[in-house]
Amino acid sequence: MNPVETVPKMWRVYVGILLLTLCIVEKVHSNTWWYVGMVSSAQLQRGPDEVRSRDPRFLKCRSMTFLNTKQRDLCLKSRNLLPVISNGAEIGLAECKDQFSTRRWNCTTFPNATNVFGKVLVRKGREKAYIFAISSSGVMFAVTRACAKGVLGICGCDTSIRKKDTEGDFKWGGCSHNIKYGDKFTKEWVDAQEVRLTKDGLMNTWNNEAGRKAIKASTKLICKCHGISGSCSQKICWRSMGNFKEVGSILKEKFDGASQVKFSKKKNRLLPIGKNQKKPTKKDLVYIDDSPDFCEYNPETGSLGTKDRLCNKSSQGLDGCALMCCGRGYHTIVRTVSEECDCTFFWCCRVVCKKCQSRVEEHFCN
Repeated sequence: MNPVETVPKMWRVYVGILLLTLCIVEKVHSNTWWYVGMVSSAQLQRGPDEVRSRDPRFLKCRSMTFLNTKQRDLCLKSRNLLPVISNGAEIGLAECKDQFSTRRWNCTTFPNATNVFGKVLVRKGREKAYIFAISSSGVMFAVTRACAKGVLGICGCDTSIRKKDTEGDFKWGGCSHNIKYGDKFTKEWVDAQEVRLTKDGLMNTWNNEAGRKAIKASTKLICKCHGISGSCSQKICWRSMGNFKEVGSILKEKFDGASQVKFSKKKNRLLPIGKNQKKPTKKDLVYIDDSPDFCEYNPETGSLGTKDRLCNKSSQGLDGCALMCCGRGYHTIVRTVSEECDCTFFWCCRVVCKKCQSRVEEHFCN
């Protein structure tokens, strides 16, 4: 074979391999584990018909192309783990939407894309910080709760806490939430896709940890009294996570007070952007880039704008028409609402109500 003729063929093979590699890398970077929160439980529980003879747990974990190798290995620890993580991602997404429902950026998601939060993650801003923190806390909350319910089989209640001295104030009992295991597993899971030696990786892992610390901050001691005739001769207590709404609120406060930082290549860490700025703690959220104002539609920054968003005419806050509409003004729509009223109970056993109509004014940004 003529060596001259083989060179183009070799280069074509090389270029083909290079392009394929670039496509794979792009796919890995564009995919995130958050997509598991968009996948239904039915999808997570079924595998291809032609391979039913194989371990269904293996099928589910290996088929999730938006997970990386370490996450797929973690997924194999328990057959019920994937639906639990899916639930954690789902409650994190729902809480983010609820907390920011009256803000210009309202935690928009794109259900039909593996890049769940869209271009807003391109900028290393406050929004990205909150997304990572609430997602991390959502997974920790779901995994810890599943441990307490005995759903996973790889963890259970926290029995080690019973070794702590209560100084006679109460006795340990019940099922204490295994915060330590939930924290450890979640750190392995959510940090698995991060490259720690980059500013993105350092920022993301910092905010992931802040999310887990918010779970710890919401944890309370729950007690019940036991004794004759309602006396509290014996108090039985256990440790329990708070309501996830409380976690979302804690992180919302951290969002408003987030610390801007810069990346130091020399020290390979994040530092306060100003000399007089207070150094953030591991409980705080950190961000690098300033956020856009989210007033106008801009696909490059992930801003959908606030046109046609509902606003509160009487509010001076961020949900008010002045701030929500960015000075563009608003228009009002009046509609008639029908609802039950003047309900009467008739013995036995029915309730009869009248239908009352009222006019409701709603205001939308121009």
